Amino acid sequence: MKDNKLYHILDLIEEIDKVDKMILIHKDSDSTLMLDQYKNQKLKLSNYLVKELLINSDNRAEVMYIIKIFIEKFYVNEMRHLHFEENDNLKKIENVFIENYS
Repeated sequence: MKDNKLYHILDLIEEIDKVDKMILIHKDSDSTLMLDQYKNQKLKLSNYLVKELLINSDNRAEVMYIIKIFIEKFYVNEMRHLHFEENDNLKKIENVFIENYS
């Protein structure tokens, strides 16, 4: 990975951290507008970060580890409250993992 890509990725992580802090500030607000906007921004930045990590690295196994650390750091609260509807395709994928790889 070239230095400019590395610094770009590090900047993305820093930006996600800032947005995450704004989510914490607005989580108890009466209005959900700001909270929803920050959550959407965090998700967009996170998607972009994962894409950049996968595109700019030749060593995929280690990148998956970095993505795992990122998810554990920035999405632990979302994972605690995760619930799929029964007809959701993601629920079907989750069931495959649970049934075949647990």
